Amino acid sequence: MKNVFGKTRWIGGLLLAGLPLLSHAAPLDEVSLQQQGDVVQATIKMTTPIHFVRYVPGEKSRIVEIYYERIPSSDKNEVWQDKEVRNSPATALTPAFTVTTRDQATQPKLVVEFASEVSFSVNAGSDSRSFVVTIKPEKADAAPLVELPLLPTVLPPVAEKAGTSAVEGAASAAENNQEGYKLMLAGRDALSAKNYSAATEAFNKLLLLPPNQYSQDAQEWVGVSRERGGQTAKAKAEYELYLKLYTSGPGPVRVKQRLAGLVLPVATVKMDAAPKKIEPRSFVQGGISSRYYYGKSDIEATYQFNNVSETTKLSLQDQSSLITNVDASGRYINETYDNRIVVRDVHTKNMLSGQTDRNRLNSAYMEVKNREVDYSLRVGRQTSNGGGVMGRFDGVAAGYGSAQDYRVNGVVGQLVEFTSTTQPTFYGLSVDSGPVSAYVINQTIEGVQDRQAVGAEYRYFEDAKTAYAMIDYDFYFSLLNAAMLTGSYGIESTGTTFNLMADYRKSPAVSTRNALNGAATTLVADLLAAMSDAQLKQLAIDRTGSSTYSQFGVTQKLNATWQAGADIKLTQTSGLPASGTTTLQGVLAATPDTGLEKTVTGQLIASNLYSDADITSIGGSYITSGYVQGAQSMFVYNRTSLDKDLYFDTSWNFYRQSDNYGGSMSRNMPMVRVSYQVQQSLNLDADVGVELTTSAGTYQTTTTQRVFGSVGFRWDF
Repeated sequence: MKNVFGKTRWIGGLLLAGLPLLSHAAPLDEVSLQQQGDVVQATIKMTTPIHFVRYVPGEKSRIVEIYYERIPSSDKNEVWQDKEVRNSPATALTPAFTVTTRDQATQPKLVVEFASEVSFSVNAGSDSRSFVVTIKPEKADAAPLVELPLLPTVLPPVAEKAGTSAVEGAASAAENNQEGYKLMLAGRDALSAKNYSAATEAFNKLLLLPPNQYSQDAQEWVGVSRERGGQTAKAKAEYELYLKLYTSGPGPVRVKQRLAGLVLPVATVKMDAAPKKIEPRSFVQGGISSRYYYGKSDIEATYQFNNVSETTKLSLQDQSSLITNVDASGRYINETYDNRIVVRDVHTKNMLSGQTDRNRLNSAYMEVKNREVDYSLRVGRQTSNGGGVMGRFDGVAAGYGSAQDYRVNGVVGQLVEFTSTTQPTFYGLSVDSGPVSAYVINQTIEGVQDRQAVGAEYRYFEDAKTAYAMIDYDFYFSLLNAAMLTGSYGIESTGTTFNLMADYRKSPAVSTRNALNGAATTLVADLLAAMSDAQLKQLAIDRTGSSTYSQFGVTQKLNATWQAGADIKLTQTSGLPASGTTTLQGVLAATPDTGLEKTVTGQLIASNLYSDADITSIGGSYITSGYVQGAQSMFVYNRTSLDKDLYFDTSWNFYRQSDNYGGSMSRNMPMVRVSYQVQQSLNLDADVGVELTTSAGTYQTTTTQRVFGSVGFRWDF
């Protein structure tokens, strides 16, 4: 029995040590801003299809959490990356903000952190790969609207009163007031003559004097003179300094209104005015992050041997890796072009014995967009935007025309799946017309037909009402490869939001390559040397399963602080028949259907309970399936901001299940994270957690205590 456990220990150690070797996918693609009337829409684009579930808080905060589900994909071994970040610099209408992936393995979400509090709403995007955050810029309502004077009112100096012992000081103050009076008059006259540089000079000279009767007014009007002279950024700095120095009286009311006017000018431009010319500009932005991950497990197994209870203990380090991300993009914009170069790379240095380092170049492309002629061209490593392409690829994607009217797209390339096997090549054509897209695609591997499909997509997007439908049919295999419907519907008057997803797909996606699953070779040519085309196709079909997933959820806003959510999920994966008759093909036994897995989840979420950036979530789930007799889970999560730079995340997850074979398992996992924004561009954070798992069966009980954590930084540029 000890030898058996020794073998089990070796296998368990191998599995645990293999955790860091799973493929880590980067789910975030890009963040873009577009002004729509008096709001700004921030589109957060993902690299793979997702389903929007809900967001918190309801309408105003510095922190937004967007919950979503991952739509079933063909690569089940791909683990979505936590703590991946995209940043958006401040604009005239929006504060700077970051988007971070969190809890991808348990309850996937994006955390959007703004530099200041904003009003917002969140909806699913017009496709199945994005979210739209509608930001409502603050108008000049932080202070009551007052009539702003065009010129300063300059009152004569006030005579200083002083006792006998302070005659000299009073005389000095009177001189300062008199000099300030002259400079205020000079600044006022320069403003009247629209000589803004002279006005700025006069007010600056006044501010260099010792504090006097006119210092406060000069601080306001130096901002006005800079604003009228077109120096918006410097005017903003002057107004902000004023509000730090002076807090009472009518002056701060005016300055707050002037400052708000810099962010969102009052609508004085006519709607039919000629569009403002886009001045050529270029910039580079992105970030570099690096995190060290650590994990150590202590395993204790108790079993019966010859009617005697024996216990064996094992301790091993199962994770030690340094993961570094580089995300950089350069962009050039002018009246005609919007061009960019993007590079995104992830390097994993594994420090455990016997493990190798890995590098994944997720994106490396150049894109040219012409506004006047409506064409685009993207060359390099990129993620697909639909059109039947199954994932990341190296190649060329081009389009011509307006998607709202009629647009033709073409794509050609080779899939990139980060495996040692031969990657298939493909070419495809698609047409967009309003909300509808249709495509045809042909894919080969080693010169052999791999996939040949037609498909269509439908998109609907209107405020809180969204829908996306997709169908993909492979006419080479004569099989429906995928069909999906996802959508959300919000009722603003009641604060209710519904979301729905129904998904059917072959798993993995039907292709000739599936015949290699379980084979003793990685080459299709080797199989074809020993079997006919028809036999190869049938082997691929036999080794292609199917999965169905459906989900319905509702979120109800209870008040400005609380909201409740509930979800029902149904999942089922088909079995596979026995396949293969030779060692080369691989002889695989039949696998049974998983049965219908049912999950019911409830969640209660509070936001801004005691600050302008705290979130608390409490929830639980009940699960049954063909294997699990009954399972329950509970989770508690809190995010607290002590100030705008320091955050604490604490969570606790509990899971318990009993199976149909008399076994049971329970798992507790408390965790804490801390994040500190050292500067606007530098963030430090760390987390630590404990996972306590107990598994009990007829013959053996195993207890595992795992301690894990990570520490890292991110520098944005």
